[in-house]
Amino acid sequence: MTVDHQPNELEPGAQRILGAPRSRKGRTLAAFVLLAIAGAAAAYGWLNYDGIAQTVFSTARPATAQPVDDKETVSVEDFQAFQKQTADSLQSANADLVAQKADLKRISEQMSALSTRLEAMQSAAPKTPPQQAAPARTPVSAARKKPSAASAGPISVGGSPLPPNSADDR
Repeated sequence: MTVDHQPNELEPGAQRILGAPRSRKGRTLAAFVLLAIAGAAAAYGWLNYDGIAQTVFSTARPATAQPVDDKETVSVEDFQAFQKQTADSLQSANADLVAQKADLKRISEQMSALSTRLEAMQSAAPKTPPQQAAPARTPVSAARKKPSAASAGPISVGGSPLPPNSADDR
């Protein structure tokens, strides 16, 4: 090897086998990404340990079937009575459903008839708004009373008291 040979450069045979040399930035970035992923996985495992443990241990043990208790047997008569009661309730529910459908159809037909009548009334109505007859009002100036000439004395302005009039004292 020569002195000017750099340690990052590979000989042609080694370069063919190992591939092109990688930069230090790429290795650092790859290591950082791997550490971030490992840290995220560890945090997820830490926060959800109970759920993960329950999942792992529940799949490890097969679920056992509950044994059927022979003491809770039902007689044929009880079963037939229950079956008849269930059939009766289903028939009642079916009859209610049929009645609701009939009511819905009737209401729908009424709504369509009302909608048709409304559209007919709106198309027949005049396009201009109706004129309302306003009651005749008297002019404001004629409605006011004119002051009488008898009260020609002094008039208080602003609510202040008037001095006594010498003509009224006599």
